[in-house]
Amino acid sequence: LSRAEVAEATGLSKPTVSTSFTRLAERGVLRETGVREGRRGGVATLFQINPDHGRSLTVVIQNDAIIVQSRDLSGAVCAQHQSAVHADSTPAHIIAQTNALIEAATIAHSTPLLTAAVSIAEPVDAQTGTPVELDRSVFPAALIDPRRDLAFPNDVVPVIDNDVNWAALGELREGVLRGCLNFVYVYAGEGLGAGLVLEGRLFRGSRGLAGEIGYLNVGEGLDITQVLAELGLGNRDRYGLEPHRFVDLPSSTGTAVIDALAAAVANVAIVVNPEAVALGGPLSRIPGFTDRLGEAIAAFSIDPPRVVRSEATPLRGAALEAHRLALEVVG
Repeated sequence: LSRAEVAEATGLSKPTVSTSFTRLAERGVLRETGVREGRRGGVATLFQINPDHGRSLTVVIQNDAIIVQSRDLSGAVCAQHQSAVHADSTPAHIIAQTNALIEAATIAHSTPLLTAAVSIAEPVDAQTGTPVELDRSVFPAALIDPRRDLAFPNDVVPVIDNDVNWAALGELREGVLRGCLNFVYVYAGEGLGAGLVLEGRLFRGSRGLAGEIGYLNVGEGLDITQVLAELGLGNRDRYGLEPHRFVDLPSSTGTAVIDALAAAVANVAIVVNPEAVALGGPLSRIPGFTDRLGEAIAAFSIDPPRVVRSEATPLRGAALEAHRLALEVVG
């Protein structure tokens, strides 16, 4: 774009834009890319963001894989590395695997690191950025301290949140519900969780535990995760769910699973009154599951939200935020 085009698009004065271009070009944030003939014979110098001025890094630690992605300053993915996670992984294994992937990404894309975002499959204290250890956990190996344990440069302080919150942020910015100011993102997979977007902002609660719907008490000392496991969606030997089992359940049991989950989501909807519910995770990919869940939620609600299937992922949400912060760093 030319200076004049940026001035027109932003509403800023031409002198202000010209001064800003000079400052950013001197710092290497912008670079010249050529010229364009003007309508009246004039020539306009064209600029673009210098993609090699810096990079953002995204680290996603899930119970089945670790993904590390590096993006340049234009937002293009320049490196992505992934490693499988095993059921017997320990925090030490997770740390070693993740740092190896961070090093591989740094070698593949060696421009200066500006910002980093980390997603983990555990609730994260909104004040300290450290995982919150609960009595029951689907993925206890994620209980690491990313700021202490991961190999980031000393001048880069990573932004850390749980995977469901990152997915909700991705849904808000680029998903089916893009621009929707009030919605609940529900992840239904090995664990259950919800990301609450209220008035266009992610609501985390006082310690980052808002939306932990898997722990909703449904009576007789059981939470909703345990109830769904008892219905055949899990294993008594470990806490958590095995969503692939749903397709083999008898029809009546499958309906009971949907009703139990719908009641939990409807209770959240009654409290926060969202416009919509976005369903993500393995259960959302089972044909007909999202539609059936939406019908059940409507039956339990006083103001039924629309229910949509979400393609948002923690990687997408965290990567978008890491890139946004990188642009903020360079002004």
